[in-house]
Amino acid sequence: MVRCVYWDVLLLTNFVVNYIILLAAGKLALRSVHHRRLIVSSLLGSVYALSALFVPLKAAYSLPARIAFGVFMVALSYPGTKGLALIRVAFSFFLCSAVTAGTALALQSFGGRALYEASLLRGDAAVHWYVIVFSLAVMAGLPVLARMNGYSALSRLPLMTIEVSVGGKTIGLTGLVDTGNNLRDPVSGLPVIVIDWEALRSLMPPEVTAFFTSAWDRIPAALPESSVGTRLRLIPFESLSGKKGVLPGFKPDRLALVTKNGLRVFRSAIVCASQERLSPSGLYQALLHPDLVNP
Repeated sequence: MVRCVYWDVLLLTNFVVNYIILLAAGKLALRSVHHRRLIVSSLLGSVYALSALFVPLKAAYSLPARIAFGVFMVALSYPGTKGLALIRVAFSFFLCSAVTAGTALALQSFGGRALYEASLLRGDAAVHWYVIVFSLAVMAGLPVLARMNGYSALSRLPLMTIEVSVGGKTIGLTGLVDTGNNLRDPVSGLPVIVIDWEALRSLMPPEVTAFFTSAWDRIPAALPESSVGTRLRLIPFESLSGKKGVLPGFKPDRLALVTKNGLRVFRSAIVCASQERLSPSGLYQALLHPDLVNP
């Protein structure tokens, strides 16, 4: 029997499945999603898989090589992930891949002839429509199931209470875990929390007000001598619209995340001030970096 492989269908199917798995891995690891990067990474993964049919180089498609290429896809899809964060996203990626492959194998083993007839292709390289369908279902359900089963004690609620302490003063705020917040201090690498300036004003010494309101010409000469002066930071950012700028910030004496049970989890982070109100309704006053919830 003649076996045919349609490279265009194989490329498209791999692209869709790669995209679904990368998206699910990011959701599972609570990372912000950049769809353009996911598209590029998924396409590269599809080309890599397709090239195995034409390139007679077995070492390039060995298990270590495939794992390395998978990590490359993750790093390309989620820039800024390093160390444990990269390991967490990569683990989520391979977990989702294993679940998808296992689901497909189980269906193929027990489905018999009916599922074979549902194939997009015939032969050893058969790719099935049901792989895409079940990938969608399984990948959509994994993040939900993980959070229901306590994947992270802090990630169950998008809103949580935080406490910021400076110079013996402490304020309590409601923060939103923002998966789109990728800000980090370029010097220390610490994650950044953005807080409404009006909420921070009562915590800050009067001499640093000009710094946080970007009134550079009115910054007093005695600023470095204040309790916060030596811990001030300027954090570069780029908005979704492409606008670039800097946010004034500082390193607090203490930062605590308060869990639902009242347990305080202490974290190290940079606190930046926003002149614009983060929540028009006042529901929250801070945007938390996701790595603070899942370090």
